[in-house]
Amino acid sequence: MRLLFRRLPLVGRIFTVAVLAVLFYFTQNEYDSVHQQALPALNLDSAKTKQKLSLLEFHHTISHGQTLAQILSSSVVQPSDIFPALEALKRVFDPRRLKPGQELKLMVDSSGTLHQLTYAASPELLIRVKRAETGDFLTDFDSLRIVPQVNFLAGEINSTLYEAVVATEESPELLLAYTDIFQWDVDFFIDTRKGDRFRILYEKLFVEKENGDRKFVRYGKVLAATYEQADTSYFACFYEDSTGRSGYFDRNGNSFQKTFLKSPLNYRRISSFFSSGRRHPILKKVRAHTGVDFAAPQGTPVTATAEGTITKKEWEGGYGNCVIIAHTNHFTTLYGHLSKYAEGLQVGDRVKQGQVIGYVGSTGLATGSHLHYTMYLNSKPIDPLRIRPASADPLTPAQFQNFAKHRDQMLVWLDRPLPMAAIGPIPDFYID
Repeated sequence: MRLLFRRLPLVGRIFTVAVLAVLFYFTQNEYDSVHQQALPALNLDSAKTKQKLSLLEFHHTISHGQTLAQILSSSVVQPSDIFPALEALKRVFDPRRLKPGQELKLMVDSSGTLHQLTYAASPELLIRVKRAETGDFLTDFDSLRIVPQVNFLAGEINSTLYEAVVATEESPELLLAYTDIFQWDVDFFIDTRKGDRFRILYEKLFVEKENGDRKFVRYGKVLAATYEQADTSYFACFYEDSTGRSGYFDRNGNSFQKTFLKSPLNYRRISSFFSSGRRHPILKKVRAHTGVDFAAPQGTPVTATAEGTITKKEWEGGYGNCVIIAHTNHFTTLYGHLSKYAEGLQVGDRVKQGQVIGYVGSTGLATGSHLHYTMYLNSKPIDPLRIRPASADPLTPAQFQNFAKHRDQMLVWLDRPLPMAAIGPIPDFYID
């Protein structure tokens, strides 16, 4: 190229340089024009919006023993955000109450800055910790709507009541609610017979999500129920009067509620009965066993069998962690080997029948997880399985008039002609 350029006359060389200069000028202007159109000035507000829209979302299922601080520390969240986020959450919820199996959702940007933490404290309650424009963390709630659905279940026992209910794909929780009603009239461990029939009118509670879907949360009340044997039948109906008194009543307005529950927990089996002489499994000595041992999994809730006042909540020798409750008419109950006490329970507290007071464990002299339950009358231990507690007061004549109307409505739904086994929702259910 250089050789050719040198052989051109002087005038040709000048002309060539001029043409090249003109071409370079127009090409450069065209290049600048094109790139100025493709790269407009940066809009900071637009960039911020895009950053918000591109937040990363992380889901974490809480494991047993994990703390929120541990979860955040092992995540992509910047360490400087962890403490302020925890402090914001503490304003409305104690992070120590995180439950295994529940879900935590984190939303962070590419730098690890935490923008939102969401925790499902319960199926119907979401707690959110959000970063405000100031950089501070704020907390709010989102209570999801609970939708009740009335269901009907009918069946016949071929082996056990448990198998009959579970065969319908309902949870054992429904079975426990049903058997609790009749616990003093029917021993469902030994009294059930092949051919016995049951009918249950009950609530199922659902959470309604934003997309319209519904998710089952738990069972509500058993509204009415029957249990029929060859020679007898039982009917129970839930009723609440104008004074706020509520409970289960039979056809004549008599209460199913007794002064004492039959047992303080839902147990698998009785591992040791009340006895004046029993060989102690640890001490290897024959001594009186002044109570009943209920075998149950560690952590099973233990409830007060009757209304009363907490007189002791402390370590009690071989009973380990122990709660003692004083009741009316000189009765006292003892609950031993607890793994822990109910949160906030204090000596002097007044507790209601069925209120959780602790959880099954194996503290003290215990070979396995169980509850030791003793009942005292005038400070003398008695066998709780042999007593027949008094019923609560029946409805008054004035209360019975309204109850009778409600009872008859329940019977209309329960007595409908149905197949031997039936299950399903009642979309047109109503109560006047």
